[in-house]
Amino acid sequence: MWFKNLRVYKLTQKIDLTTDRLENDLQKQAFQTCGNLDFSRYGWVPPLGRDSELLTHSCNGQIMLCARKQEKIIPPAAINEIVEEKAQELESANQRAIFRKERMSLKDDAIHSILPRALTRSVLTYAYIDPKQMYLIIDAASVNKAEEFLDHLRATLGVLPVLPLSCLSDVSETMTRWVKQSTEKGFELDDECELRNQRESRNIVRCKNQELESDEILSHIKAGKRVIQLALNWKDALRFVLTEDFVVKRLNFDDVVQEQAQGDAEDKATQFDQDFAIMSLQINQFLEELLGAFGGIDAH
Repeated sequence: MWFKNLRVYKLTQKIDLTTDRLENDLQKQAFQTCGNLDFSRYGWVPPLGRDSELLTHSCNGQIMLCARKQEKIIPPAAINEIVEEKAQELESANQRAIFRKERMSLKDDAIHSILPRALTRSVLTYAYIDPKQMYLIIDAASVNKAEEFLDHLRATLGVLPVLPLSCLSDVSETMTRWVKQSTEKGFELDDECELRNQRESRNIVRCKNQELESDEILSHIKAGKRVIQLALNWKDALRFVLTEDFVVKRLNFDDVVQEQAQGDAEDKATQFDQDFAIMSLQINQFLEELLGAFGGIDAH
């Protein structure tokens, strides 16, 4: 449950996000497994898993949600094999090469013939709502995964006025300055960064396991490259990679932080609460200081 990525969205206006309202709306869009002819299904599942039937989980005012996406696995090679066999049969029967439109029709038929027998795979996406800060925080590395979550939540609630959290300063410029000079208090450079040439966007240098204050890195900056991803350490509590669009990836909570959540939990729900409470507290403190280091929130 410990988040690995932070895509933070700011609610631009207040809406009813009470647990009762959320629970009622989410139940209407609860996850249903794929039917025989479904390519995929998306819906809400209990954050606690099989130990609960509730589609929301609240702790210290924060509300956790979880979405499940189930997809059919259809190997392209299997489809191509069926299409080729059918195409050869048609060519032999009609004594001519089949047209592209006919081949596309054969492909559609092959997919629908396999769908009822196809295996499935599922992916869970966790997020939590912070009503006090008016944040929606999604654990998603890719923007597409986050947008899929947002689209489904918007369809579930009927309205979801959110914008990606952004800061007042230029993120890339600030990260470049941190590498050239020094970081803000509380933040330390780690051993990884990505630089891009301002004039040629495809000219990218990726550096791993390197001293970022080295002459080699600084020479790239002097040549006109700017930092677009930077690995950082916050107060020896969190290690993460910050991107130029102000997204936190590869978030890693220090063992000391996670140990704070370890106690004499009687059941899974209690342990989930303890993990959730410590994690959300750390994230909120971290976001406050990160925003402060980058000039505060851009209110658009």
